[in-house]
Amino acid sequence: MVEHEYFHDTRVDYAVLEHWIEAGWVTPEPNAAGRRLSDADLARARLIRDLKDMGVNDESMPIVLDLVDQLHGVRCLLRELLSTMKAQWQGREGG
Repeated sequence: MVEHEYFHDTRVDYAVLEHWIEAGWVTPEPNAAGRRLSDADLARARLIRDLKDMGVNDESMPIVLDLVDQLHGVRCLLRELLSTMKAQWQGREGG
């Protein structure tokens, strides 16, 4: 996604985005045209915007984002575990 679309979709101006990038809250991929903003970057920017609207300050943001990232990681691991368990269970039933 190009940056002007990003600003429109997130309702975040350039200076704010630059602050979030410098803080490491949003991490676009560099490319020949500048930066590539992924769907994950867009979702994260929306989350940050919502957290800011709820009163999360800059000092607390890294903590909140880290906890969200950990929760997401645990959910992915649980999904993989359940998928593996299901495959093993189905293998036992079929054999």
